[in-house]
Amino acid sequence: MPALGKPHPKTTRFNGGRDMRATVVLKSGEVARTHYEELVRAMGVSGAQVLREALALLHQKHLPKQKVEATASDEAA
Repeated sequence: MPALGKPHPKTTRFNGGRDMRATVVLKSGEVARTHYEELVRAMGVSGAQVLREALALLHQKHLPKQKVEATASDEAA
């Protein structure tokens, strides 16, 4: 799926002390929008919460080692 919107330079540096706002445009008729609407209704939560949980699942799927390491260091503390 091609990226939508204006291209922006990629960054890997984030200010951990500031809130972050992610803007996602889901156009009418787009499959992702249909999935989003179905999840909001089925889960009974806000759209923002649906996106937070989706990010958590993607992180777990693509970066499972980091999650295990973070959990282990949290337990050691």
